[in-house]
Amino acid sequence: MINMKFQSLQHPKRSSLSAAKTDKLNHTAPKLKGLKAKQRSFGAMRGVRLDYFTFATILSACAIVATLERGMEVHACAIRACLESDVVIGSALVDMYSKCGRIDYASRFFNLMPVRNLYSWNSMISGYARHGHGDNALRLFTRMKLSGQLPDHLTPVGVLSSCSHNIGLVDEGFEYSESMTEVYGLVPRIEHYSCMVDDLLGRAGELDKTENLFNKMPIKPNILIWRTVLGAYCRGNGRKTELGRRVAEML
Repeated sequence: MINMKFQSLQHPKRSSLSAAKTDKLNHTAPKLKGLKAKQRSFGAMRGVRLDYFTFATILSACAIVATLERGMEVHACAIRACLESDVVIGSALVDMYSKCGRIDYASRFFNLMPVRNLYSWNSMISGYARHGHGDNALRLFTRMKLSGQLPDHLTPVGVLSSCSHNIGLVDEGFEYSESMTEVYGLVPRIEHYSCMVDDLLGRAGELDKTENLFNKMPIKPNILIWRTVLGAYCRGNGRKTELGRRVAEML
């Protein structure tokens, strides 16, 4: 329906273009055929002055399907539109480049940003963690705290994942998790515990500590947690047989 309305406009306005683009991205971004549709739609918008929201939405779609070439094209268009310094577009660029495998581009652009928001910090921390640069991610988290930016529930996931890439940082990972509650008042969610099991204990080969973790959890482990334990157990070649039996019973 929105495509018919969009095509019937003889002189489309920016708001109409943004609405049409957002509707298409919401329904097709995760799929390859959706990417082709977005490319055609983006091409049809050439010659029209786009707003920051439209650019950020397209960049987010490029990040989802990890299409670096298209993302760089959108970046170039944002530069020509003099919108590159906008914090929303800048944050979307950091996220896009890190998810498309160019953590060097993401880092360079992040450091050049005149203003950063929470999304900027989280994207860069998670990007470093995703590419195995745990030290950089933890240093950036320290910078984030010094800047006065408060973390949200996504920040601990990146930080915990960063600790998993550094041998011997299991205890530090638990300390970071506790500080999120004690210092910032963030109540741990199930995804945080899943990250602690998989990234911290699983990678460090310390799955025997999961029992203690479960006893401290204020929420009951769900199927996501048990599947995470099972995956970590299998990666460890099934050495913890008692744990394996319990996981099998819970699943």
